[in-house]
Amino acid sequence: MLITVLTLFLALPGCTLVVAGQAVPKHALEADPDQFVVPDDIAVLHYYGVGGWGVQWRGEYLLTAPYFSNHGLLDFKRKKGPDLESIQAGIRNTPFADAGLILVGHGHVDHAADIPAYADAGLAPDQAGLIANRTTLNMLAELLPPEDAFRCAEAPTQDGQALSQCTLPGFRITPLASNHAPNIRILGKAITVSTGTLDDPLENVPERPSDYLLGQTWAYLIDLLDADGEVVFRIHYMDAVAGSDQASIPAELQAERDIDVHIACVPGYNYVDDYPEWVIEQGNTGYVLLGHWEDFFRPRDKRLKPVSIVLSERKLNTFVQRIEKAMPAEESALTPANKSDDDCPVDANQCGPRGKFWALPVPGETYHFKPDRLSRKHQSGD
Repeated sequence: MLITVLTLFLALPGCTLVVAGQAVPKHALEADPDQFVVPDDIAVLHYYGVGGWGVQWRGEYLLTAPYFSNHGLLDFKRKKGPDLESIQAGIRNTPFADAGLILVGHGHVDHAADIPAYADAGLAPDQAGLIANRTTLNMLAELLPPEDAFRCAEAPTQDGQALSQCTLPGFRITPLASNHAPNIRILGKAITVSTGTLDDPLENVPERPSDYLLGQTWAYLIDLLDADGEVVFRIHYMDAVAGSDQASIPAELQAERDIDVHIACVPGYNYVDDYPEWVIEQGNTGYVLLGHWEDFFRPRDKRLKPVSIVLSERKLNTFVQRIEKAMPAEESALTPANKSDDDCPVDANQCGPRGKFWALPVPGETYHFKPDRLSRKHQSGD
């Protein structure tokens, strides 16, 4: 009874955010550099915030377009470039400058607008490959080295399905055609902001946040390979919500391996019918990391809260409940190796909430997974 009363009290407006009965730390965390000092057979997933993740595997590092500038709603029509101080604070103590590949799922401001400052933050522009849709590449054309030195810039598509697979040593990246759920519903009308495409390169990168256009939305399969080139771990990454009528995992890839970890996008899930369920079911997914949940219209050093208007504590809890309902009844064999109660007590204000099949990361938090050549379906004898 006392726990129930305490949970209700913590859930009051202005008080601590509570997910699955666990308090969410009030502020972003400082990255721990020791979390990246691991054996080569450990996969490290670091949450920068919003759609930004870092994946470390066998000495290589991959980024999913971190965004730290967090432009406010009133800034969207103003000339507002990246906030280098915020970027440097957000990447501190991480291998950001070692990244060999950058993935961008779509061209909105919260995914592409900080890329122009990556070089000033320490990432050499001719070092990292960039995988993005053509609209994003055209918006960032000013940054591209001569002769399009960014490798694997755009995968060709046929009937909306990406065909080519792009590589970084130890990784295999497969772009998958996807979609972007509405950002908001006003007077019953669903609205997606900054839609559109850009067919020709710009001479200069966009100056206003609202000028960053959506383009074709992609999800990604990020396969980690062992020394023999075999897939030993599969990450399915989405930086925008899409239902099963708008996105899927091709059958031949489903047959190849289960999804070990789905990196989810939470805001907007209520605008489609069956997300995250379709990813869990199609991919026989083992674990879900809830990304893009915090309000990126507020400076990163402010108190954490769900994305304004679109998301709430109630919706976060409903999303978790839907994950748990969609997962098999047995306990997942795939859990972060560094998130035991001893490593990260739930009341220590050092980790986000977590359950058997999921975790809600706090910006700055890092997860370790132990890859296995066998999928879980093969481990169980199916």
